[in-house]
Amino acid sequence: MIDLSTCDVVFLSFDEPNADVHFERISAAVPRTLRVHGVKGFDAAHRRAGEVATSEHVITIDADNLLLDPGFLSARFDVAPRDRARVFSFSARNAVNGLSYGNGGVKIWPRSTLRTLQTHENAANERGAVDFCWTVPYYQVNRLLSEVVVTGSDYQAFRAGFREGVKLNLADGQLAYDAYPDLPCAEALPAHVGPSNYERLRVWCSVGADVDRGDWAIFGARLGCVKTALHGFDVANVANYGWTDYFWKEKIAPTYGDISARDAESEALRTELNEALDLDIKDLDAEASAWFKSSFRGQRAYGAMRVV
Repeated sequence: MIDLSTCDVVFLSFDEPNADVHFERISAAVPRTLRVHGVKGFDAAHRRAGEVATSEHVITIDADNLLLDPGFLSARFDVAPRDRARVFSFSARNAVNGLSYGNGGVKIWPRSTLRTLQTHENAANERGAVDFCWTVPYYQVNRLLSEVVVTGSDYQAFRAGFREGVKLNLADGQLAYDAYPDLPCAEALPAHVGPSNYERLRVWCSVGADVDRGDWAIFGARLGCVKTALHGFDVANVANYGWTDYFWKEKIAPTYGDISARDAESEALRTELNEALDLDIKDLDAEASAWFKSSFRGQRAYGAMRVV
């Protein structure tokens, strides 16, 4: 049993335009919330969270998160003794496309794990260069705790989409096309990432026209997928703040800031993905996107959990 009311809560922010507003809301609901701000690097920021916290377990909340159930952070979380060393990742609903899974969600960490991380910019191997989940003992909990809002700026929306367009081509830190070198790309991808992530990739690349800046997230996801699946992109770049900032300022914003140019390139990316990967990505207008989110349930992650 983990008594969440005794766990330090750490809000992690870097450059998110909605960070201050989100921190104020979370602090009002959970006054014990601490903040780590401006630490460069995913690994470094989480290590810092482990340093400012003092409790055995630490709850982290990313800056783009809005808590839907703050009361949960004062509940007791029942886990088997053998699982106390795991990182528990809770589902979050993405405000652009309606997907609910671990991406960006609230997490409960053993403090010792935070303090000894070797991931992202400090990864000890390629498996840890893009995400935590392939190098620490993760447990995905099928409970919705927050909403991820990535539309505070054009850059934030693009970056979120691009990152998932890259990540959803991997499983266990390995690219589908390296895991199945003898298969065509269109067969390697679903065989490697599984039906849930394959479905999520298609949704990221199709849904969100009903949300302000949703087109930027869709464009980013399509571009990230094309570069990763077809152009040999170094996936570790998505964990590099400097590279992502440069890519946006020098390559993306000047060329695709104009909506007509962005729409044309997004359509070209959609065609390329459909032809090469057989993803059957759709161009959904605002009405179709809203309808999709109202009816889509998706494939769920399962994990035993009981709150008392």
